[in-house]
Amino acid sequence: MIENKVLLEIIKENFDLKISHHEIENLIGKSICSDDVIKSFGSIGILMMIKADSYEFRKIDFLEKEVIKEKIDQIDSEMTIHLEVEEVIKTTSRYFSDEDLERGKYALCFSEFQTQGRGRGTNKWLSPYGSGICFSIIGHLSSESSPLGLSIYCGITLVKILRKLGYEDVSLKWPNDLIHNGKKLGGILTELSSQSSKDYMFNIGIGVNYDLGPNLNSMQENDFPPTDLLQIKQVVNYSRSELAGFIAKAIIESLYDFNQQSMLSALNDWPEYDVLHQKEVKIIEGDKCIKGKNVGVHHTGALLIDQNGVIKRVYNGHLVI
Repeated sequence: MIENKVLLEIIKENFDLKISHHEIENLIGKSICSDDVIKSFGSIGILMMIKADSYEFRKIDFLEKEVIKEKIDQIDSEMTIHLEVEEVIKTTSRYFSDEDLERGKYALCFSEFQTQGRGRGTNKWLSPYGSGICFSIIGHLSSESSPLGLSIYCGITLVKILRKLGYEDVSLKWPNDLIHNGKKLGGILTELSSQSSKDYMFNIGIGVNYDLGPNLNSMQENDFPPTDLLQIKQVVNYSRSELAGFIAKAIIESLYDFNQQSMLSALNDWPEYDVLHQKEVKIIEGDKCIKGKNVGVHHTGALLIDQNGVIKRVYNGHLVI
């Protein structure tokens, strides 16, 4: 197998988007079979296509830390924000430890590729190298903020900023999926831990597909096939890094304003953004199946299901039509 450092060097220095097998062997200083070349690049989420004696790969709009930072620096707050942009890591959600974060400080970690990206429950978040806007943000909230329902709150913020940037018809599917015209665009994962009776720590993971390229047709997410921002809007006004900065800025600003009142306001907005609002749905959890009409969300983040006039709160499960 080829070291990650060499793989990334190949991707970043070959702007004609191809390299010969002979050139690869010269770089690594030894012979290697084509299957191992393909596997090596695949290990960091890069799909290589063999053409004659060469390998071709898609163009990647690499993340630029300074561009992201420029957007975040526009936030009007005294809060300290620590930003990291990594190439290949296990998962952004575990990049920072609790000890790294002081009160009055947020920490963000973006990455080009996560070898162990996490989704809801035991699900994995799969996103090829350089194809998404994937980051985690951690910080503190006071217990007075009543942080239950934070995922719903951040989801609405994410949809609002994407619509503002021109990605119309982006919606949400409870509890954490970003949907566009019946296809999955991304997702949100929120974790909370109690630090004291007065303090919570949040860890919010956000993943938005930017350009899945040839991987688009090979990926399937349950009953919602994937899509990406370039499929939605092929004429893009912003780079991947600019979009990353806009999204991160919007999420951070919304967290500054998060309290019981702003959460109630978000709940009032939920029907506008819920792609399955007022539809008959099923929620599957293990061998259980709950059926009814989706009529909204509770302030705890639970889905409200109308079963013949009786409202049931559902806290977990996979929502389908």
